[in-house]
Amino acid sequence: DFDYYEARARDVKFEDITSCDGNAEILRRLRDQDTSLNDIRITDDDWGNFIVEEGDDLGWLGYFIGKSKYVNELFIYSWEGGQNKEAFIDGINRNQSIKSLTICTDLGGSSFQYLCPFFRNNNRL
Repeated sequence: DFDYYEARARDVKFEDITSCDGNAEILRRLRDQDTSLNDIRITDDDWGNFIVEEGDDLGWLGYFIGKSKYVNELFIYSWEGGQNKEAFIDGINRNQSIKSLTICTDLGGSSFQYLCPFFRNNNRL
């Protein structure tokens, strides 16, 4: 639920919602609207910049991507082990800066149809 994340965003402790320091840094940069963070590569191996492991709350990642004004490209290569995938999709549905979305994994229970608001509301694609 977007309101849950909105109410807690200022006080969230990134070490409590991510599996590693690198993921915490990505969330911090998104929250702080870092203008140099132009792409997010979500994967479960070392070549992504957000590496999904057990304990990663993807709802927070989606929330901060949704609020970002600077992320231009989003790549979802894999997200096994991540939690709150529906909240992640709800967050990215609110994004207005993404110009390119690449999905190379099974969305599982989070059906592609849940991305309809993203495609309908994003004029940059």
